[in-house]
Parts: sequence; C-alpha cells; structure tokens
Amino acid sequence: MRESKSTQRSVNMSEEKYKKIAFWPITILSFAFLFVFCATNFHLEIAESNKKVFNVADNIIWAAFVLDYLAMLALSTNKIIFFKTHIPHLIVAAVPFLRVVRVGRIILMLANLLGMMKNRILVSIPVYTASSAALFILLGASAIYDAEYQAEGSNIKTRSDAFWWAGAIIFSYYYGERFAVTDEGRLYGFLLTLCGLSIIGTITATFAGWLISQVREIESDNHAILVKLEAMEKKLGVNDKNK
Repeated sequence: MRESKSTQRSVNMSEEKYKKIAFWPITILSFAFLFVFCATNFHLEIAESNKKVFNVADNIIWAAFVLDYLAMLALSTNKIIFFKTHIPHLIVAAVPFLRVVRVGRIILMLANLLGMMKNRILVSIPVYTASSAALFILLGASAIYDAEYQAEGSNIKTRSDAFWWAGAIIFSYYYGERFAVTDEGRLYGFLLTLCGLSIIGTITATFAGWLISQVREIESDNHAILVKLEAMEKKLGVNDKNK
C-alpha cells in the first residue's frame, strides 16, 4: 500500500512538473499560431509570399499541441477524468483541418494566465476585460475578413471594416453599417456575440464571488470577536463571584 501511494504521488508530481515546464512553451506556441492564423486570414504580404513557411509552421504548432495532449494523457493518473476535463484540448489536437478551432487553445492559455491572478480582483477584472476583448476582436476581424472580402455583395472589404465589425459585435454597439453576407461570416458573428456575452458574464460572476468572499471574511472576523468577548465576559463573571 505504501509503495502504491508513493508511486501515485510520484506520478502526480511528474504530471504537475510537466505542466509547469510545458506551460510557457505551449503558451508561446499558442501566440505564434495566433500570428500565423491572423497573418494568413488577413492575407498579409508576409503570409502570401511565404505560404509554404506558414503552412509548415502551422503544422509544427499543431503537432506540438498533439504531443502536449498525449503527454498530459500519459501522465494522468485517471485517464477517464482527464478525458472528460480536457475535451477542448482534445478537439484542438484531433481536428487539424479546422484551424479556427485551434484558436481555442489561445483562449485556454489566456484563462490560465488570468487564473494566476484570481485573488488580485482589482487587477484581474480590467486585465481580463481588455485582453479578452482585444483577442476576440483580433480573431473575429481576421476570420470575417477572410470570409467576406471577396464575397459578392459584401460590405466588409478592408481590414478596417473587419475590425469595425468585430468591435461593434463584441461591445454590442452594432449599427448595421457592416454585416456578413456569407454563411461562414454569419457563423463568426454568432460566435463573437457569444464571446462578448461570456466576457460580461465572467466579469459579473467574478465580482459577485469577490463580494461574497469579502462578506464571509467580515462575518468570520465578527464571529471571532464575539467569541473573544464572550470569553472575556465569562472571566469577568468568575472574578466577580470570587470577590
């Protein structure tokens, strides 16, 4: 029994150690993919003139995501629980032809980074809002531009049009000046709306949770003070009786 427990602890330690070691390399690769994704979808000159290089980089990053998932799966002590709790990672690794799905890995990394600051509420909320909004706008603009700029009847022809559309969707100030005409573009609009709602919901839930924790902390302090006061009253009562 002792050997099995020690073995389990060593496996858990190796899993945690791997996550700590791989976190920053995978995070860097995630943002490298963000650059590849956006440069390709915006049809930037650097991407258009180096298509083979960008394709190779795209495949290498995807392979790194697959290896990362397999490594975490191999080191996990309970494969079933790992499978259930890492569905997004599995989708990123198993669906290489849906490049937009791999963007989810960037969102996961962003969530992990912000999780490190979960106790610093005054810092995490504005950082979360700004970084999430900027990321979703960038992704949405690049995706809608690729889907719409050559479509017949489209009014999203430039990158600035794409950024205006994405910002209007995410911040809910949509005036109807720019809109998608393709099915793919409409799908991006729907997904971006959900992203905007998720930002608002997360901020509200985080702030509410922080307020509740502060109230509970105050109640706990008050209870401790009452206990001390009761103890002091008992001591004073005993002293009065002795007199």
